[in-house]
Amino acid sequence: MQRICNIPSLSLSLALASWCAAPVSADLIEVDVNGLCPGPQAVSFGVKASFTPTGGDFGAGTGTATVRFTLENTTGLYDFASGVGNPILTGFFFNVPPGTSVAYTEALILAGSTIVSTGTVVGGVPVPAGCTVLAVDVPQTGWYQLQGSSATGQFGIFTNGVTTLEGVKAGLVDSETYSACVAQGQVYSPLVVAGRVQYSLDLGNLGTTLDSATDFLRLCTVRPDPDDASSFAGKFQATGPDGEESCFIGEPCAVPTAPATWGAIKTTYR
Repeated sequence: MQRICNIPSLSLSLALASWCAAPVSADLIEVDVNGLCPGPQAVSFGVKASFTPTGGDFGAGTGTATVRFTLENTTGLYDFASGVGNPILTGFFFNVPPGTSVAYTEALILAGSTIVSTGTVVGGVPVPAGCTVLAVDVPQTGWYQLQGSSATGQFGIFTNGVTTLEGVKAGLVDSETYSACVAQGQVYSPLVVAGRVQYSLDLGNLGTTLDSATDFLRLCTVRPDPDDASSFAGKFQATGPDGEESCFIGEPCAVPTAPATWGAIKTTYR
């Protein structure tokens, strides 16, 4: 929220100057999501959600905020001897309250990550063959896209997701998969990021059910069984032998939904 300061006298200025100048700080949560793909093949990813209010009145349902989701594939290495492909994280799913506006603004490949291309095209833009270890954050917004209502099998229907633009291209593999640009295991994609990506989104029409990062853990998917509702989920592709398998994994919701009917579920918070 913005701070508007009207300092009436010099005597108050020293006392209030630091308060007025202080920026709004972000609320941060970190979550580890784990699961199994067919095989079974263990997969996991980490998500950091940073929530920064930017204006409006949350009490009146007009709050605005910027949220940044930083994702990292933490599955670990499946080396060449394993006979299976290294899982590629290609989709991240989350929930917002009804009526919330969501605008995807930027994707950054974060410093320290490795970008590996065999020579491909994403969104009509060529990505030449090569391998680069990033010394600084690099924007690659066009490699990813925002989705609306997204079904994730047994984990339910999420209100939104950010996914790769074209299948497995630009998906995330565990950083151990490449060492000094040398592949340590099989990767079934012409373009991967071994490291971290950060998605930035602007949210609007927010009320008190989403005014902090922690609230994302209480916003649940639509499920016929409330005990199976999820707060976050990820999609992994190119798993298993020859990279022919894929799956979703999800994070259980901190506050389950109240069951009604599959077509009309109301969310209850306590």
